[in-house]
Amino acid sequence: MKLVSRNNIDVKKWDNAIAKSSIENVFLYAWYLDSVCKEWSALITENYKTILPIPFTKKLGVKQFIQAPFTREYDIIGNEFSWKEAIGFLSKSFKSSHFRNSASNLLPIRQNRCHQWLDLKSDFEKNYSNNAKRILKKTKKFKLDKAINPKIVIDLFSKNVAHKVDSVSKQDLVSLKKLMTSALTLNKGELLIVKEKDEIVAAGFFLFDKKRVTYLKGASTEDAKKNGAMYFLINEAMHLYKNKFNTFDLGGSDIAKVAEFYHKFGAADRVYFDYSISDLPFWFKALKRLKR
Repeated sequence: MKLVSRNNIDVKKWDNAIAKSSIENVFLYAWYLDSVCKEWSALITENYKTILPIPFTKKLGVKQFIQAPFTREYDIIGNEFSWKEAIGFLSKSFKSSHFRNSASNLLPIRQNRCHQWLDLKSDFEKNYSNNAKRILKKTKKFKLDKAINPKIVIDLFSKNVAHKVDSVSKQDLVSLKKLMTSALTLNKGELLIVKEKDEIVAAGFFLFDKKRVTYLKGASTEDAKKNGAMYFLINEAMHLYKNKFNTFDLGGSDIAKVAEFYHKFGAADRVYFDYSISDLPFWFKALKRLKR
């Protein structure tokens, strides 16, 4: 395996390796990583038989392997090296590593994470909670439509959600807009909007990969939220995509209220793991503390 810089990655071979794999992980494609990473490289074997993206930061000469914004987890595509081998190889060049994966035994210290998903080939409406059914009956005033301007999501998120979420920065929103624009351009995603009369009151962006559709980000006005706009959006999206995709990946959350919302649609939990390993020099850690 070799660590290859982004400029030297053959994008066609890279994306073909992911497209042919049985693993469904939209976060691995070059167009996706280019949208959300300032810098990334990759571990690659001959003829791209095995690949792993390595997004990173470099500050004061210290390189850190990071989990990029709007990516849930990384997977190794191929079988010519393992995570253990990759971590050992990366330790020579990176002073810390932070990544997420579904394997439970990669490092001694890990944090459990969770997201939700649905089987679109099932009779999913049977699994709706009574509360979800009652709310959906009251959403007949809403209308679903499609749009091509990612700024709709950004504006709704900025006005109604951003102040509640410390983890999303202004730079993250710039990356999110770039990501949605790229997905729309490449037909790898779709922007759904909810209207009440002629006003857009909610929106959600959905990503496409093989037989999986992934809910990336969405938001609504406070009034529309109280009136069930997000229930309407998710329900309509499920029906819209059920004939084209097998799996509805809700992105999901460890936040109890968000997970509860998805559970009302009958969504199941999937556990994955957050790993960190650090050998940062003392002076670098001291500088980080001073900036806080």
